[in-house]
Amino acid sequence: MPEFQTEIRSTFGKEYLKVFLKDKTRFQEIQIILRDLPSIKSVNITENNQTDLTVYPGRFSTAKEIQAEVTSTLNVVFAGKPSDPIIKDDVLDGISEPIYKKILNLISYFGKNLEKFSSLHSKFDEEGFREYFLPFLNVMSASHSATGETFNKIGKTDILIQNQKGENVFIAECKVWGGESEVTKAVDQLLERYVTWRDEKVSLIIFNKTVQGFSAIVAKAIDALKKHPSFKEYKGQVENSRASFIFKHPEDPAKTVELELMMFNCTGN
Repeated sequence: MPEFQTEIRSTFGKEYLKVFLKDKTRFQEIQIILRDLPSIKSVNITENNQTDLTVYPGRFSTAKEIQAEVTSTLNVVFAGKPSDPIIKDDVLDGISEPIYKKILNLISYFGKNLEKFSSLHSKFDEEGFREYFLPFLNVMSASHSATGETFNKIGKTDILIQNQKGENVFIAECKVWGGESEVTKAVDQLLERYVTWRDEKVSLIIFNKTVQGFSAIVAKAIDALKKHPSFKEYKGQVENSRASFIFKHPEDPAKTVELELMMFNCTGN
């Protein structure tokens, strides 16, 4: 049996989508993921003869369109099993190193899964990539929120995670690869526009859509970060397309900012 099935139904001339899950323990998690998709108006957990999800399309979407988006999204969710994908309800309580690493690992997991589905990522621009990650980040914990295009300092961050106290846990900027000069500009944007005195953990997420030879552009991105005026320390590659850096804090010479470079190869049609 597949991990999920979908079925378009109609009541009083209005179409909607039913989603059936093999694993009955994951309905709440999948509900949170699907309700943040842009084409969807609402998602309800329905309990009749069996538990399922009822998904209603947004004003400008059809049931067939949301069926395609739901299928693409759930293919990514069920493509594998991350070793530690969920941060439990009340541990997202600040900006600790373990929490930072868990967030990065979650992004890495779903980014790698996205690489496998060209039918999904081929349609994405920078905004699409950002919106892709938000539903997954929002199921980490009941005590935090992940939002996109959120005002912080003097600009709008692509991804901002905050806990219930309003503390920033994580800031990320999403970019499509456009060369080393664009990497430098992206770091400037992160440090100068978004990072406040209290912010210390950020990520630059870059997606390659057109360039063959992914290893070469990973090396170019790392080199560009090392040449940045605020660069302080290179901590090495965590994986072959992910590297850790320490940068000077833009608002306090006594402080530093941890910056994780994460790159995903989304070429192909």
